Amino acid sequence: MEKGAERATLLWYGLLVWFAANLLSQSLYMGTYGVPYDAETVIRALGPYYVPILFLESLAWIGVGGWLLRSTLRRRPGFEPAGGGVAHAVD
Repeated sequence: MEKGAERATLLWYGLLVWFAANLLSQSLYMGTYGVPYDAETVIRALGPYYVPILFLESLAWIGVGGWLLRSTLRRRPGFEPAGGGVAHAVD
């Protein structure tokens, strides 16, 4: 498997785990309290860790956005990666 394909697979697995964990957490909370998470309550519960967590999540979303943009651009005809990527022969 190519290194890029391996990274893409790991990214999808990570996103799937993150989504499933959020879905399960929200379900358990709603099952216990009967209402979905309240953003203010979550922020209050995180206390001083709120800003670093927000920063890390923002970095993660920027990374996902960059990866999607790069994947989309690679599919366009005539796209050459910056930095003079390795050229592959076409059969």
